Amino acid sequence: MLEHCNYIRRHGVLQFLSIYRRMQHLENDPFFYGDELEYSLLKLNPNKTVQLSLRGPEVMDRLRGQEQEPGKHGERLRLAPRIWKLDAGGDAQAMSLVGVEQNMRLRRGRLLSALHADEVAPTLVAFPLMGVGPSFAATSTDSRSIAESSSVPDEVINPHPRFGTLTANIRQRRGSKVDIRMPLFQDLRTPEFESTEHPTIDMDCMAYGMGCCCLQVTFQASNMKESRYLYDQLAVLAPIMMAMTAATPVLKGRLAATDARWSVISQSVDDRTPAERGLEPGAPDPRMAGHGVRRQSKSRYDSISCYIHPSSQAYNDIPCEIDEEIRALLEDEGVDQALAQHIAHLFTRDPLVAFEGLIEADDEKSTDHFESVQSTNWQTVRWKPPPAKEGCAPHIGWRTEFRSMEIQLTDFENAAFTAFMVLIARAIVVFNLDFLTALSLVDANMARAHTEDAVRTQKFWFRKSVESEEDEVCEMSMDEIMRLDHVIRPESFKLHDLESGAGETMSYYNPYTPYTFVELCTSFAECR
Repeated sequence: MLEHCNYIRRHGVLQFLSIYRRMQHLENDPFFYGDELEYSLLKLNPNKTVQLSLRGPEVMDRLRGQEQEPGKHGERLRLAPRIWKLDAGGDAQAMSLVGVEQNMRLRRGRLLSALHADEVAPTLVAFPLMGVGPSFAATSTDSRSIAESSSVPDEVINPHPRFGTLTANIRQRRGSKVDIRMPLFQDLRTPEFESTEHPTIDMDCMAYGMGCCCLQVTFQASNMKESRYLYDQLAVLAPIMMAMTAATPVLKGRLAATDARWSVISQSVDDRTPAERGLEPGAPDPRMAGHGVRRQSKSRYDSISCYIHPSSQAYNDIPCEIDEEIRALLEDEGVDQALAQHIAHLFTRDPLVAFEGLIEADDEKSTDHFESVQSTNWQTVRWKPPPAKEGCAPHIGWRTEFRSMEIQLTDFENAAFTAFMVLIARAIVVFNLDFLTALSLVDANMARAHTEDAVRTQKFWFRKSVESEEDEVCEMSMDEIMRLDHVIRPESFKLHDLESGAGETMSYYNPYTPYTFVELCTSFAECR
């Protein structure tokens, strides 16, 4: 990879510029959303023990033959493999919210039909016994050469070359195994607290993080500007919704003094060199981004480091490392400063995986190098330009992906959170709501969202009003945020994608009636 990193980064930016030039004026795309659920694959043994089942590839092969066409609401079912973790997604228009749960049940049913009688596939954030003892997974070998983990054999890694390479390259780039430490919960009898003030649950493999399951929702916006506005607003809600959905109380067989997965994953893919982490000086390597010594304040899996809409720039108050040469190139090509900063920040990271024979590409037709870097910047929200269109593939516009929510145990819960986020996204755009706070406060909220029972015990920084130019913030409980009154000022508003007619004027809301956060979304759904 070292021999190709600079080439891939350079041509990744050129591929973005090609997309930008072709698609920046795209307008009036319909509002679509897609959800993605992740399942664990577990084996139930006669002796009442439970193991990770590593039959993911077999299950995938069986399901590929059953891949169905879009349903009546435009849903598509697809499954992407980990060796013991499976993804299932569905796409739909906003009008189909009532069908989300049914669609999720359909996906779960299809998955279950491909399992053995002794297997289950729960929507569980983290397998509680991951890394506990030699038999936590149904393995046949004990090779450790890829991850070099003391507790997780390489066999749990997906056999596709991408995943083993990703695991090994993260370890090699940082110069050591990943070092994941999560606070241990103090129960009535927890002997570690007798000798250590702050004992931790220690993990040393990417699989501990990337094996976690989540719920993600992606929204297609009307145009590029709207997608960037949505990105910024949803970034503020990311820690709020992570606390709301937190479901990770057990790690490596121990109760954790935290309820959320995010920090585990962040540490599990932290490929920063010691110099980039600020631990010690390092010898510059010109083959690496920033020569491998430029300070990086966050892991490549973390909260966002900058807002990307031009109107949001005053709220960028945290370090955001950028590649100055890339930013200059982008601005010279007409990209505005806010977006140039975002792309130049993404490309301070090195690509982690490339395939022989695919290094040289046509930058006007391919987006592989852009996606190589973009897709391994795992942030709480992701801004997604239109992909390169191949053949008769359907049109895809500018999108924003909401990534912080944790998977829930039931389809009802996952459907509820999906529908809620869809309604919030539409309300943000239709009413021009403004949740923006300083990014330092968003990061503070992210830290608070990790604490035990944060949804009931923590207060989060949030704007007092989301519909005025006043941006005063204060600390609010989750209940106060959800009950926050929002006064709808215009006597009417326009919905631009109703089936009854584009731009039809609706007078549904009393202009001086206060609506809570939840009532606003509920009333909007009834109006639609």
